Amino acid sequence: MIATADNDAWTDLARKTLDRFAEPLLRDVAARLVKPRTPISAEEQIDRLLGVLSNPPVLDRRIKELPDASRKALALMGVSRRPVWKVGHLITSLAAIGHSEGFTPILKLLESGLAFPELPAGTAPITDFEPWLGLAGTLHAKIFTLPTVAARARGEDLNLPALPSEPLEDATGRVSDGLDWPLRIAVIWQLIAESPARLTQANSLFKRDLTRLQATENLAGADDPQPVPDQGVLAFFWAQAAGLVVEGDNEWIAGPFPATWNQTLTPALSDLWAGLASLEAWDPLTGYAPSDGGLSPTPTAGLLSLLLLTSRGVHPHGNSNWYNPQILADWLWEHHPSWSGAISQAAASNRGRDWVIAYFLSVAYPLRLVEVAQQDGWKFRLSDLGRHLLENAPEPAPAAAFPQTLLVQPNAEILAYRQGLTPGLIARLSRFAQWKGIGPACTLELTPTRTYAGLETGLTLAGILQTLNQHGMKPVPVPVADLVRRWADKRDRITAFASATLVEFQTTADLEIALARGVVSVRVTDRIGLTDDGRDPDFANLRLVGNRDYEAKPQRCIQVDHDGVTLLVDSSQSDLLMEAEIGKIADPVVAETPGTRKFLVTPTSLRRAIAAGLGLADLDTWFVTRTGQPLPPAGRLFVLGPTLPPPSVERFLVVQMPSEEVTDGILQWPDTADLITDRLGPKSLVVDDENLPRLIAVLADLGITLPHGERGTMVSEPLPG
Repeated sequence: MIATADNDAWTDLARKTLDRFAEPLLRDVAARLVKPRTPISAEEQIDRLLGVLSNPPVLDRRIKELPDASRKALALMGVSRRPVWKVGHLITSLAAIGHSEGFTPILKLLESGLAFPELPAGTAPITDFEPWLGLAGTLHAKIFTLPTVAARARGEDLNLPALPSEPLEDATGRVSDGLDWPLRIAVIWQLIAESPARLTQANSLFKRDLTRLQATENLAGADDPQPVPDQGVLAFFWAQAAGLVVEGDNEWIAGPFPATWNQTLTPALSDLWAGLASLEAWDPLTGYAPSDGGLSPTPTAGLLSLLLLTSRGVHPHGNSNWYNPQILADWLWEHHPSWSGAISQAAASNRGRDWVIAYFLSVAYPLRLVEVAQQDGWKFRLSDLGRHLLENAPEPAPAAAFPQTLLVQPNAEILAYRQGLTPGLIARLSRFAQWKGIGPACTLELTPTRTYAGLETGLTLAGILQTLNQHGMKPVPVPVADLVRRWADKRDRITAFASATLVEFQTTADLEIALARGVVSVRVTDRIGLTDDGRDPDFANLRLVGNRDYEAKPQRCIQVDHDGVTLLVDSSQSDLLMEAEIGKIADPVVAETPGTRKFLVTPTSLRRAIAAGLGLADLDTWFVTRTGQPLPPAGRLFVLGPTLPPPSVERFLVVQMPSEEVTDGILQWPDTADLITDRLGPKSLVVDDENLPRLIAVLADLGITLPHGERGTMVSEPLPG
């Protein structure tokens, strides 16, 4: 997503879109917006079109010339602060405020040149907007306008009703500090920076990422009126909408913090407010709600419920107006085309009042859009920021600054008091310190991983320490500064080679000799080294026994001995991955044959592998890849033994029959089969004490004599003890 404040970027996007208009369509759009008196070239038409969109007086006239419904569509885009909208959401919102003309207002808006279709790469030139709308998915098609255009349309009266309000003279309104959602999004930004997330083609989360986001524990705010369902999921999609999480190579990765976060609180919260218009995969009552192909009512119902709080100078109580959520829910129930059918049955029992309350308490209140009060239930009204965004009131004055708000402790933990936090400081801390809690006093921790990550984003050691000292109540403790300096030094010693020749030695002792003689100068592993510049070493000092392609697929390079636990490595076929992998599964032991590498699988080594996250299936896959066979039975015993129920000890009478054929017959014939408890082997049967006389008698009728107690025929001696 392009930042909402970057009008130049939107202008460039509009130019690229106009370049893909067929000439007749471009001429028609220019005729309505530019109204040239003489024929002009296509390039000049585009220049003049974009010129009008940055000319306020002409722009105001063109907006007034639009049909009423089209003006209101543009006004909705303006008040939401989001230049790009789904067509279906615009049509839904227009229907709710009394315009049920379907796609007509959107087509008129596109034809006027005040909005543009969002075109995927490779789209053929557009000859008409109506066919494009059908091909693009109708309701899911997107249109965009320039921020300058949306700003001029923001004052358009949407003709919303003046709903009954209450003065609540004795009520004390609560207003949040507005930091909860910036902090939650910063926590999720770190989570995505550590491990990117993936979305399906339907824009839903894969189960692994969904579980990860739902399990994030440190998202509880300082003043949550009620729990926010799936707040990690909401923070992820909100960060995506606000441009903090961006699309990479088939995955979503952490992007840079927007420039608005380096300003005061209001611009940062305005950016987040703009992202609300596209949050579809979340519901304030049920949490994560992936789309099944339809349109989520959350963006439109949420925006309209907030717009219903706008006074527009109609109400006599001014800013003391408080609104009952039931009044707002009743209006949505009667006017929103899809909301009543989309909310849950439980929420529908009170016409969606609980939905409105949950939306305000989960989103609008922590974003500082509304104030809340409790008097005969929840009551709401717009805050100073809400009036600025929804009623074009002046921007709220910045809060008093408390620049010294951090306390760095000797254990490398940081206390950050909220009254001094700003979006800019939150963004900077997120780059090099790990968020642990975001309550009234937020906590962070300095770790090697986050320090390395901060340095990778362009921070320096001096910059990190400057931030901590500049905003700290006390100077950074010397041990902590030394700790961060050591982490930074380790990172600075990392050297990257475009290409390098790795030299693998038979033993660690051989590598030590090569290092002492200067043949190689950098130790990579206990048997691998390379020169300090990555180039070829002096091969005159080496006796080469083979070359290895370290980019090749893993090869079978291990032989399993007859005991199932001894692994013999074929050094000529092994690779770097094998060197790293085998240490997780087996322990090295001294081989009897010089030059042979030998490892031993033990219960301890496999417990270590299980603790590292390897399951039985992973071990089988590794053994098949490296040895050609799954994990041997002895290894399976080590893995499965602790998970199985204890074995039982029982006394049996074992009858040893003269042949396998006789044994099969006894088990098949019902008269004898019912007397057998179990079969132990080809000729061995288990017989209960009570059934033995009967078995002897039946077999005697067949001419088979079964002498009781004869050695070698039957074992009936009890176990000692």
